[in-house]
Amino acid sequence: MVADLRAPIRANAVNPGQKAAECRFCNRIRQRFGRWFALAQYGFPFAIGFPASAVARFRAGGRARYAHRSAGARLLIYIAMTAGWPVGAFLTAHRTIARMRTRGQRPCGGRVLLDMYWLALRYSIPPLEYALYRLNEPDRRRNVHDYVYWNDLPALAALVARAGADDRDVRDKSRFAEICTANGFPHVQKLASFQGGRQIHPASPFIPDAPALWVKPLGLDRRAAGCKWVKDGDSYRDGNGRRSAPGLLAEQLRQQDCIVQRFVENHHAVARISNGALAVLRIVTGMNEHGHAEFVTSLIALPQGRSETTIGGINCAIARDTGRITHALKPIEDPIAQHPDTGAPIVGLVLPFWHESVALVLRAHASAFPRFPFLGWDVALTEDGPLLLETNAGWGALFHQMLDGPIGHTAFSRLVGQYV
Repeated sequence: MVADLRAPIRANAVNPGQKAAECRFCNRIRQRFGRWFALAQYGFPFAIGFPASAVARFRAGGRARYAHRSAGARLLIYIAMTAGWPVGAFLTAHRTIARMRTRGQRPCGGRVLLDMYWLALRYSIPPLEYALYRLNEPDRRRNVHDYVYWNDLPALAALVARAGADDRDVRDKSRFAEICTANGFPHVQKLASFQGGRQIHPASPFIPDAPALWVKPLGLDRRAAGCKWVKDGDSYRDGNGRRSAPGLLAEQLRQQDCIVQRFVENHHAVARISNGALAVLRIVTGMNEHGHAEFVTSLIALPQGRSETTIGGINCAIARDTGRITHALKPIEDPIAQHPDTGAPIVGLVLPFWHESVALVLRAHASAFPRFPFLGWDVALTEDGPLLLETNAGWGALFHQMLDGPIGHTAFSRLVGQYV
């Protein structure tokens, strides 16, 4: 038996091509069946019992998000979800308990594991968010039906489709910039955009000459992050030290589906709590039945370390009335009061142009994107005022809820009740 177990290792050492072949085989399996495996993470395709709140009704409605598929495809999807979720939830719960032990989060024993698994089976609550929201604590457990969980994101997409919104208006960043320009909303200047190997903006050949550029995916490609290019002499240099002449850089960008923007700097008050990269203010808004946009929730994400983006950054809660940062969390829910790179205090800072930022996104939502039930706006705070970066229909609620509790305690609950 020992020899049999070791045989593949010796075979790979003798024939390295075998390992590559196995990897190609695994990749083919993932490519062919990856979406079916992923269905094991979305919960059951049905809700059990009567929803106890507007948010719970929203979640229950999302269970039927594949109603647009053919009957045969829908049956296969529902079978995969029903059969896969008990296994996927248990494996995720087991891994989550192990992470809790590693981080010293208590309690993390068998009772919590069983409770985590029970809520996953009863209400399709992802085990990871059980741990992040500490749903084992009585005060938080009472609000279990007021949280929006990550596997409810398709339900947000279903709301957009039901309301008749064109998702391309926000998904395509070049198109979003054009809408902002047409409506006179202050936004980050678009210098060029490329798609399918060709330049789609501007009409004349693009040769970069701005002091600094920001390049990001044209659509929602979560595998690719933005990249900063700084002009250094006769060439451009990125954060990894790569250099490229302006003409060559333009040709490289042509091979990507991307948008090129003029890089903007933080307001000096915000720069003190950033590593030099752009901090991003996220404001979520929702449309009410009278055609007016309302504030739902907000946070500001601060880059840290060597990151050029806010991915893995510090998330900060903001007081709605004053724009003051009330508390901040590092990525894995560790409270922090000072920025680790600059030492500047984070908590207590009043954000510049806070009220102007809120007014801008409310106006933009109501006048240019009224068919979208909810939008998450990314705003840059600069010396000259707020600038729209982008907006997203699938804005997520994880970090908002880690900071401020269930989003069902905001205007979201009342607004989503219009649709469910």
